[in-house]
Amino acid sequence: MFVIQVIPLIRATKIDTLSYYSSVEYPLGTFLNIPIRNKDPPAIVMEVKPVTESKSALKNASFTLKKLPEQKPLSVVPNNVRLTAERLAEIYPTSVGALLYQLLPPGVRSGDYQYPLVSSLIHNEDPAPQVLTAASKERFVAYRSHIRSILARRGSVTFVVPTYAHLEQARKNLSQGIEDRVVIFSPIDHKEEQRKAYSAYEDTSLAKLIITTPTHAYLDRVDLLSIIIDRSASDAYRSNLRPYLDHRTALMTFAKTTGRSIILGDILPRTEDEYKRRQEFFNTYESETKRIAFTSPLTIIEQKDKSTPEAPFSLFSKELQTRVDNVLAGKGRVFLYGARRGIAPVVTCIDCGYIFRCPESHTPYSLIKTISKTGNEERWFISGTSGKKLRASDTCPDCGSWRLRSRGIGIQQVYDEAQEKFPRSKIFLLDHLAGSTRKRAEKIISDFYECRSAILVATQMALPYLSESGINLSAIVSLDAARSNPTWRADENIFRLLLELREMSSQEVIVQTRTEPDSVLDCAKHGSIEVFYDEEIKLREVLNYPPFFTFILLTWTGDKVTVTETETVIKTITQGFEGNFYNNPNSTKAKILRHALFRVNTQSKDKPSLMAKLKHLPPYIKIEIDPGRIV
Repeated sequence: MFVIQVIPLIRATKIDTLSYYSSVEYPLGTFLNIPIRNKDPPAIVMEVKPVTESKSALKNASFTLKKLPEQKPLSVVPNNVRLTAERLAEIYPTSVGALLYQLLPPGVRSGDYQYPLVSSLIHNEDPAPQVLTAASKERFVAYRSHIRSILARRGSVTFVVPTYAHLEQARKNLSQGIEDRVVIFSPIDHKEEQRKAYSAYEDTSLAKLIITTPTHAYLDRVDLLSIIIDRSASDAYRSNLRPYLDHRTALMTFAKTTGRSIILGDILPRTEDEYKRRQEFFNTYESETKRIAFTSPLTIIEQKDKSTPEAPFSLFSKELQTRVDNVLAGKGRVFLYGARRGIAPVVTCIDCGYIFRCPESHTPYSLIKTISKTGNEERWFISGTSGKKLRASDTCPDCGSWRLRSRGIGIQQVYDEAQEKFPRSKIFLLDHLAGSTRKRAEKIISDFYECRSAILVATQMALPYLSESGINLSAIVSLDAARSNPTWRADENIFRLLLELREMSSQEVIVQTRTEPDSVLDCAKHGSIEVFYDEEIKLREVLNYPPFFTFILLTWTGDKVTVTETETVIKTITQGFEGNFYNNPNSTKAKILRHALFRVNTQSKDKPSLMAKLKHLPPYIKIEIDPGRIV
């Protein structure tokens, strides 16, 4: 008889380990189904001991162990993956089981597929991350060279992209000449496609190039020598589910644990990665990039006009309208970037100041317009956070006023005005509503590229679908709206966006702004990456931002009494560490959204102590490490 300890694979669980009696000595890492409250979720065996070694502990225990039904093991997780989860548990205040749940592919943790049978091997590659700063074409040239050098050594490579929308671009750029060695895992594939991918992955007769999103990035192979993270600055690498794992951190930990090389590539890697490269914690892949030269110039248009009854507000300046007209007259294509979806991101009451908010997420509703089957225009409130949708109100629920006003610039407003300004051209709209599925988004992009003298009005979601050629002119209709995103990475994100637009536009990129141009625009105009990093690193050091400090953000919600009681619990548990406590701007009187922000110096030795304390917080408190937003 044995006593086995298992980690339940339950999403967001606070349970670290459970113990059972077992008549079978299961190998470490074995997947089993365990009885918990009339359910049998999957779990992984973490420790096995004979009962004779645990007699005294069992006699003194205040509980009795259940007997685990004898069963055929589902599969076995490799030691490398288990060790990676254990190391990540030192970085994230959560259990090893919760981390394993994030690392394992969805089909494996659900029991649809058995984890491929592999033996874990520690390699001798240099695991120090290598930073590659280059435009897309140059990056893929470097990737192809690296991949072929690894394949020549009979080693495999895992190539990771942030979303499924990037998979096709990676396949086209990397698979030529090695088609028989390419394995692609997509999170939206059907079960039959997934089975074929697993079958190809398990074939070790040839070294493979595995192209995947983070969902399958931790599959282990005995010949896997290198990991590449493309578009390494993408926010999509951060999980939206507890424990809010950053897959870049997890993959670097995986590489270090297994002795594999890892490359972080982007047109503008995160400032934290650049700082570590300068401090020689990270290496430089190939040569250092100080400036990127583009064929298309960046033009800044300062809009000084003010709306009057005779001349109402216009999104398109005369300069922008003229340039778009010239491109369309030459049968070219134009991309108009809008930061927010809908007609407007916020709707308010002029008389009392009421803001229409989603009751579930407390975030402001976006106002959108749709056309019904009968051809009538319909207006809706939609929450981008919760997905809640309802008919737009005509009056204020607080004061009954009819004087409602939309604030901010939404993409549908850009689309509507573009139809008025350029009535002879075909205009396409792509946002999360029009492109709600991959096929719909790809169809819109395909139609746009097939059409000459066309305009695409789109949000950030369109960028992965756009090729490096085919667009003559790109324009950010309102830079002020694009920069209004409440993130401490705002300057870095807008600079990266401008570089990406310059790369994919053959003639010109235009930026309209109603504020004075600053150094970010100047750096984007000259492609001066080094200068931008110099200024950004200095600013972050002054503000105590990453990479000099780690942000640990706690979030909870409730009425005034509940929020106050929770805050007392947090202060008690984190005694000895100073946190900033404040309300989120989206809070209401009925429901308060409260934050506690802890800044921990990256050189401090107290971080593990704080992490240990945070593990004792109740599960209804959300804990994020270095989130994109702290308000």
